[in-house]
Amino acid sequence: MIDIEDFLKCMGKIVEMRKISDLEWAFKLREAIMLSGTLKVNPGIVTEIEFRFRSPDGIGRIKITKGTILEASYEGILSLQLKPRIRECSKILVGKETV
Repeated sequence: MIDIEDFLKCMGKIVEMRKISDLEWAFKLREAIMLSGTLKVNPGIVTEIEFRFRSPDGIGRIKITKGTILEASYEGILSLQLKPRIRECSKILVGKETV
């Protein structure tokens, strides 16, 4: 299974992380500002990881299949700062995926 904790550590300093279910987490990251969000994993032929931040609002998506990143995107106020980090941190998820 994908190691979400390593991915979130790459994104910023984890202040709080709570596992809601096997496929959903709530978290808070500290960077220049505090980011609160949720992360959901939708497994399948193409595994989709979706995370949403609140205040400032934004949504990110990572799509992975057979060890290949198909998409690593972010839309929101902090997109200029977060897009490069998401692309870099998504590489961590590729090595952790099991089919």
